[in-house]
This record gives sequence, C-alpha cells and structure tokens, in this order.
Amino acid sequence: MLRTIIGLGLTLVLILSYAVYSATLDSAFYLAETTNSENSILIEEDPSNGSYSFETNTAITWLNITIDNSPVGTILEVSSLGGVWWHHPNLGGLHEDNTPFQCFSPDTSDYEGLVEHCTKSSTHSIDVDSQIEYFRGLLSQDLPLSGSWAFVADNSTDANEIANETVNDSILERTWVVRMTDEDGVAINTSGMGVSVSVVEHEILDVAPYRIDPFTEMIWGMTALIGCFGIVLILPTALYIAASAKSKKDAIALKPFDEQK
Repeated sequence: MLRTIIGLGLTLVLILSYAVYSATLDSAFYLAETTNSENSILIEEDPSNGSYSFETNTAITWLNITIDNSPVGTILEVSSLGGVWWHHPNLGGLHEDNTPFQCFSPDTSDYEGLVEHCTKSSTHSIDVDSQIEYFRGLLSQDLPLSGSWAFVADNSTDANEIANETVNDSILERTWVVRMTDEDGVAINTSGMGVSVSVVEHEILDVAPYRIDPFTEMIWGMTALIGCFGIVLILPTALYIAASAKSKKDAIALKPFDEQK
C-alpha cells in the first residue's frame, strides 16, 4: 500500500511538473518596450497678456510645466485645444502612506476597468502660492508610465499591431495655452516670469514574447508539488506505520506464553 501511494504521488509530480514546464515554452503574453524620454518643448511667449503657447504631436504620457518668479496670488490655467487630459494637485507626489499618487488604479468591483482619481478636462488650473510652481498632467491612460507593458496576443504579428496601435492612438496634435490670470479671470502682465515645459514621449522600441526560464519554473513547480504531496503522504504513512506496529504487537500478544519465550 505504501509503495503504491508513493509511486502514484511521484508519477503525479512528474506529470504536473512537465505540464508546468511545457506551459512556459509557449506563452500568449508579449512585452512591448517604448522610449520613455523627457524632452523640452519650444514655447511662444506673450508676457504682456500673461499667455504662453506650445504644440505637441507625439505620443505623450507626462506633461510637466514649471513657472519661476511668478506673481503670488494669481491663477495658473493650462488649456488643451485638442482634447481632454488628466490632472490632480497631488499628481507626481505621494499619498499620506508615502505611496506614489496615481491617476488610475484597477477597478476592484469588476477587476477589468480603471478608476480615475484625477479630473478629466481640457482645461485645468491651480492657485499660485509661491514664486516657483510645478504643474503636472497626464495625456494618456493607455500608454505605460514605465515605458513597457505586457498584453495577450495570438502571434507576433498581432502583438506588433496591438503595440503600435496603442502608441499611434495616443498621438494627438494639440495646441496648448498657459495663462496667468487674477481671481476675476483677467490676464495679467507676467514680464520677468519664466515658463518651461517638458513632456515624456513614447515610441515603440521592441515587441517580443514574454520569456521566462522554463527549467527554473519546472524546478519550482516540482518543489511545490513534492511539498504538497509530501504533506498529503505524511498522514497515511503515519497511519500505516502505526497500524503495522499495532498489528505486530497484537500478534505477539496472542501467541502462547511458551512461544513468546
């Protein structure tokens, strides 16, 4: 009985380990990598009217605006003439628990969609409380902030199409206007104020199947399976040994006294 249980357990370990090994050889997951470089944008200035404009025509995630020597007590307004985007005062900062603030997080109600923590609009504004202010926005909820992302595809051709479509759909020609106004919305003279704009742009670098080491995965799989079956086998083995010992003890006890001598 014990040999049968051990034999069946080891057979299952080998079969399931090979299943883990073979599953790692052909994965439907692909990994796309993009550039993730921050580049400065040329700005057209009209300080007498408190207005600054620039254009973008690439796939962009981050929009970073810095104003220096700005008049305190005014309002910084940033508008996009080509579509909506996302902003929050804490964007680029940290939560109270020191975790990075994110505009989007998985929707745990259905485990598929995204929950927006930032405001979505074509125009956003902040109050200027110091002479140096930083303004950050996100232009895409599809592009990866890290520069790489994984997805499922049927084959390499399909994977390349999905990756390129994700980037190309995020390319929107936009004209941006940065304005400094007072509390009544009237433009103010901003001569002497400096404005700098940079964006994080993305272009496809590589699309390849997601690879893992099948040998390592097989070893880990065998270790887990042996551990599980070892735990399962401990109880029946202990019962078998205990039953065998009790049977021998009972057999000895039933023998005549002379035979026990």
